[in-house]
Amino acid sequence: MELLKLIVVELVSPLKFSFLLMLLALLLKIMKRERGCYCVSIFAVAWLLLWSQPYASKLLLSKVEYRLPTHDDTSLDSPDYIFVLACYYNTEGALPEISRWQECSLQRNVEAARLHFLTKAPIIISGGYFLDDEKVNFSDKAADFFQSLNINASELILTRQGTNTHEEIVSVKPYITDKNIWVVSSASHIARIKLELGSTANSVTYFPVDYHHNGDTTFFITWPSEDSLQNARRGLYELLARVKYKLLN
Repeated sequence: MELLKLIVVELVSPLKFSFLLMLLALLLKIMKRERGCYCVSIFAVAWLLLWSQPYASKLLLSKVEYRLPTHDDTSLDSPDYIFVLACYYNTEGALPEISRWQECSLQRNVEAARLHFLTKAPIIISGGYFLDDEKVNFSDKAADFFQSLNINASELILTRQGTNTHEEIVSVKPYITDKNIWVVSSASHIARIKLELGSTANSVTYFPVDYHHNGDTTFFITWPSEDSLQNARRGLYELLARVKYKLLN
């Protein structure tokens, strides 16, 4: 299963998938399969050109990212807990501490801290040993981050478990069952979290962050964009993750 996940993570990139198709086209060329070579080559180029267009990736993200919340934070009842999901922390190289956090992690953590200062609700931190340095636990690093913002350790609950969304939610269920919780994660992640949580909590309010789509789906064509390829990779990965959940549950 882990090998399959690795393959999917790599090939969900339009650039890498197109490169693989071009290698296949070359093999077909060597085998004298001219028609197959032509068809595969055309598909590889078309796939790459499609997702290099910002309009295409924005349209995809508009279907994947969770809608902007309409609630007023100050009008909501305070939750029992604020649950923030893990993203990533770079353990490699000599970097300033703040530079080790990926953008998704920074946005999730800062939003969770903001909500904590607003409500004084404890923050539940999930995430285990999935970093490059296998001795480093994500939850521990996240706790250090929150404490650097003057949030007391007594207001933090660390599960120290979870290498994927499913495992993270399993790790927090003893705390959130029949509770009122606020959940913080990336906008593209929210729909899958809703599937995983089901009816575990009494009530759930979502606070999506890390948007890569501004809501504008007006058609336009422009020069190919590297950012567009990255956004397409995010969207395609999330769609496949949801399909996987539906198939296995």
